[in-house]
Amino acid sequence: MEIQELISFTTIVQQGSFSKASKKLDYCQGSITVHIKNLERELGVQLFDRLGKKVTLTNHGKTFYQHCLKILDDISCAKEAINPSLELNGHLTIGTIDSLCSSIVPQLICKYHQYHPHVSVSITTDTIEGLLKMLKNNDIDFAYLVDKQLLDTDWLKIYQSKEEVTFVASCHHPICKIKQPTIQDILTYPIILTEKNASYRRLLEEKLHEDNLEIKPFIQSKNTDLLLELLKLDQYISFLPKYILENDLKNKTIIQINIPDYQIDVYRQLLCHKNKWLSHEMKSFFQLIKEKY
Repeated sequence: MEIQELISFTTIVQQGSFSKASKKLDYCQGSITVHIKNLERELGVQLFDRLGKKVTLTNHGKTFYQHCLKILDDISCAKEAINPSLELNGHLTIGTIDSLCSSIVPQLICKYHQYHPHVSVSITTDTIEGLLKMLKNNDIDFAYLVDKQLLDTDWLKIYQSKEEVTFVASCHHPICKIKQPTIQDILTYPIILTEKNASYRRLLEEKLHEDNLEIKPFIQSKNTDLLLELLKLDQYISFLPKYILENDLKNKTIIQINIPDYQIDVYRQLLCHKNKWLSHEMKSFFQLIKEKY
């Protein structure tokens, strides 16, 4: 049983096909096929069901896959233990949402680059649904997102942090003159919100629905930087996570509008697929987030 055969096997599982695995590993497809035939001959079991162009793991394959992940991880750890000075030089593909990409992610990437200058990083933004689909298809290594707590057993949750979402406005907005504003007061002003499928907007609309209320935003955009700039024009109110507003709240250019029952909590979460092999590049990024937060 060769290490490269194990790598071919796990790559097929993660990529979903022999052809995608061959492209990922830069092998001809025939070599990948030979690797799997060698494994199946040595193990005496069939690892994949091959139905047309689709391949799925057999029960034996599912069991063997979990052991393969551990074997490859042990080999990687052994190499690092023998020569810990080896620099990481692989690749990371990160999926995230727009609000994190414009606030928290740049600092993380900058710090990660300082630690590991030879690792290349790709970043893509999408909706929560889009990111979870990319995780399932192994199009990204992990997803960094904000939503209610995701408890699906398909996901391995690396990190989670509670985040408050609140109504906000410019310090010069007319709402500031009201001593104890209500949700009805808020709804009399032009509202600007993130796109309709953003997690915290969805939770806000669910809460409003419970109170037989409805919100009709004047502007909606997934670009949170745009929303922040519009807030500073003193005309609009928005509903945003406080991590986006950290500097503006500190400088008091933006103020939080405290509405009872409308401070909604979401969770900043770092997820990868439970079957994903965790490279050292991924583990180093996970460690960085845990140290920072």
